[in-house]
Amino acid sequence: MTYALLKFAHILGAMLIGTGLIVVWVSDPRSRQLRDLRVFSEAIRNIAVFYDGVVVPGALVLLASGTWMIAEFYGGWDFIKAPWLAGVVGLFAFEFVEGNTSPASTSCACAV
Repeated sequence: MTYALLKFAHILGAMLIGTGLIVVWVSDPRSRQLRDLRVFSEAIRNIAVFYDGVVVPGALVLLASGTWMIAEFYGGWDFIKAPWLAGVVGLFAFEFVEGNTSPASTSCACAV
């Protein structure tokens, strides 16, 4: 039963990340075409709300459920023996660091 709940949470986290990033990806170019400052600031606020309200919680759910599944079902650090799982953990760590340190990740809402 625990595995089914963790798998559900993991899939839910991936769906939240995917949905939020698609909305941000579609909204960003549309906001760059706007010339009215009020409409532009509203579009940027919507991007920030989707990113902070959907993508970040999805990443946290994915991190928590993935860590719990690795600890419980893969023997903690023994996940290194499974190359696909070690690769996924490495990519998640890389994207976490890159996403939180790149200049593009800063919110544009404060500039308006």
